[in-house]
Amino acid sequence: MSVSRLAMGAVALLAVIATSATSAPRPPTVARAALPAGAPPAGTAPLMAFGGRSPEQIASGIGGKLDATLAELVRVAGRARPGREIGDLHSLSPAAHFMQRGPGAPALVAVDAVTRGDPQRLKALLVSLGMEHPSVYSNDVGGWLPVSAVEAAAAHTEVHSIRAALWHTRAVVATQGDFAQGSSAVRANLPALSGSGITVGVMSDSYDCYSVYAARGLPATGPGGYATGNGITTNAQQDVASGALPAGITVVKEGGQLSTAGTCLDYGPPNFLPYADEGRAMLQVVHAVAPGASLAFYTASESEADFANGIAALAAAGAKVEVDDIGYFDEPFFQDGIVAQAIDKAEASGVAYFSAAGNDGTLAYDNDAPSFATPSSPPLPAGELLLTFGMSGITPVTALPVTIGSNASGGLVPGEFVAVVLEWDQPYVTGAPGSPGASSEIDLCVSGAAGLTVLNANGTAATCTGPNSVGKDPVQILVIGNPASANANIAATPVTFTIGLVSGSPPGHIKLAVEDDGAGSQITSFATNSPILQGHPGAAGAAAVGAAFFVNTTSCGASVTRLDAYSSAGGAPILFDTSGKPLSPAIVRQKPDFVGPDGVNTTFFGFIGITDNSMVPQCANNATLPNYFGTSAAAPHAAGLAALMLQANSALTPAPIYQILRASAAPMGGQTPNFDSGYGFIQATAAMATPALTLGASAIAVGNSTTLTWITADAASCTASGSWSGTQTTSGSMTLTPSSAGSETYTLACSNTGVSGSSSVMLQVTGGPSSGGGGGALDGVALLALGGLACRRWRCATRSRQPTGAA
Repeated sequence: MSVSRLAMGAVALLAVIATSATSAPRPPTVARAALPAGAPPAGTAPLMAFGGRSPEQIASGIGGKLDATLAELVRVAGRARPGREIGDLHSLSPAAHFMQRGPGAPALVAVDAVTRGDPQRLKALLVSLGMEHPSVYSNDVGGWLPVSAVEAAAAHTEVHSIRAALWHTRAVVATQGDFAQGSSAVRANLPALSGSGITVGVMSDSYDCYSVYAARGLPATGPGGYATGNGITTNAQQDVASGALPAGITVVKEGGQLSTAGTCLDYGPPNFLPYADEGRAMLQVVHAVAPGASLAFYTASESEADFANGIAALAAAGAKVEVDDIGYFDEPFFQDGIVAQAIDKAEASGVAYFSAAGNDGTLAYDNDAPSFATPSSPPLPAGELLLTFGMSGITPVTALPVTIGSNASGGLVPGEFVAVVLEWDQPYVTGAPGSPGASSEIDLCVSGAAGLTVLNANGTAATCTGPNSVGKDPVQILVIGNPASANANIAATPVTFTIGLVSGSPPGHIKLAVEDDGAGSQITSFATNSPILQGHPGAAGAAAVGAAFFVNTTSCGASVTRLDAYSSAGGAPILFDTSGKPLSPAIVRQKPDFVGPDGVNTTFFGFIGITDNSMVPQCANNATLPNYFGTSAAAPHAAGLAALMLQANSALTPAPIYQILRASAAPMGGQTPNFDSGYGFIQATAAMATPALTLGASAIAVGNSTTLTWITADAASCTASGSWSGTQTTSGSMTLTPSSAGSETYTLACSNTGVSGSSSVMLQVTGGPSSGGGGGALDGVALLALGGLACRRWRCATRSRQPTGAA
């Protein structure tokens, strides 16, 4: 069959089990090999690429306003067959999200549109073009726009850019993680603690769409089945009856709500892959850790603007703790986007925010001295200078080899896709309307390697995004994967990526991220094993949570606690402020902050057939229930613990909660903290006693004063040492007025019910006679961070790696 006929076959043989961006996070290899019953084996199905601007679109100016996903979508949308529009559109653009009110109604696509002008005026324009459920945050308007209106919207001067909203998710049950992190011991030692009086808000895809789909008689199993591949149809009402969830959960906004609450987009397969109710799995984890806490839910699967507004909506509903597992492929690596900005506002108002770090390991390529010296040649577009990835003798290598998927993990299932995200060190306009945006035009292309062909809707040998326009966000995204219409899994497939400079000066830094959600892909040459933690989990006001399979923790009998291989590494620098102005020096935040357990049982969500070798009874796996993997499962464990801490001491604010969890975490090997596991694995019992210490000013002159403040969650007694001494209250403050220069260290050790923890801060005093010492002025967390994180322009010289793998 010819390339063009195969490409058309992706429409003719419509997928009814297409994987959307809300697919389950991938578990360790041993678990991922357990594919759903009846799934085809890894085979030779063709790999396809999706997205790209045509030369005609670029020349028109309108294509320059569209991202690669929307640009291709509007070109191929006419291939969708009447009565099958949504299914066909999903087959043609699997990472985008579509809906349709009913037969004959226009097909809608989820978008985020950006303006440099008045966002309310942009909202009115888009509504007049048929946008449904608009949401405004900063200069971004998100919502559901008719596919037929995308080009008309782009033609208006009010629209600076418009992109597909590409969200993706980063489970009595969940008791193994509760035990592994020690929160069950906290409740046993302190029986009054249950999270009572604290509301925890969860943001994910949906809460109880299972009930909607079951009521309509939609299939639970087989092609298009809504039960996440395992056939288990437990819904929220059954969870409440069994005790897996409490009654009275506040659903502020359900997945697919649009203008009619609880519709779950008002349809199911084959026109739309159902929502997976992953938010309900997260709520089960929170409830296991904090069974007395009140729970609330808000979908983050609409648009980035709506996600940002949802953070505030949950806070308005009373949430003092929030947790999410949603990411958007276009979020900035080097700047705080609109979701990060919303988190920082919520944290400043007293909300402790936890975010799943992601499931992409270190699958990124970074180059902080990019050279574009080789002219492009067919099948790549003419007129580009290609990035040099390395040298083969004296010949520049301009193709980055990547293997998509893994044979050991069963290959890519039909409908599964990988997003390849390219960003560079120029500022975003989204969230920063006064920013100049990108000054370089860059093209991202993928081709088959070793004589293989990567198909696309145009039947061409290479699939390219087409260059971005100057002044737009500096991001390009290509989606590659197994066509949803395929009848076999795809075996590991080698491909090559090229990055071409079309116009403008070369950027100073390039990042290419292969976001495969743990599917086992590899960068096979020139790998830099770089930071891939993207977007809002890196916000200053958020705590980013990595993941460790509960079986692989010391609590469950492992010799050391091991990080999941797919847990995303941090360390990407923040190069621009929220107005798009360069920062000097750049900010390198310690992310992730710490690690929580995953792989726990839920009533419905996850993978069946997990092997549990632990001999600890509390870590026994229930083989009749699925196991929930990924940082999506780890983050709500941390959020539940925060609810226990807040019940114990309502005076705690987010900053000391984060400090306590970092200071009390158990290091996971190598230098601590590091960009793989942060400060280590959560230790709930120690967290209840560990104090958080802060200084009003960490550097003062002799004769001046500063304030030392400390607080604990539930310590019974505290003893000071270092530059102070004696018994101290468990929370308090004092004025410090040093009389000599030097470094003064204040250490406080606290304990309760057989557990203890300590923290230190260092005060630098200048002027007057030196008392020895020296060093910088550091708070308690910074003091823990000493040990060689010498940061260059964009990365730190020391990155301790932790052995990975599943038992």
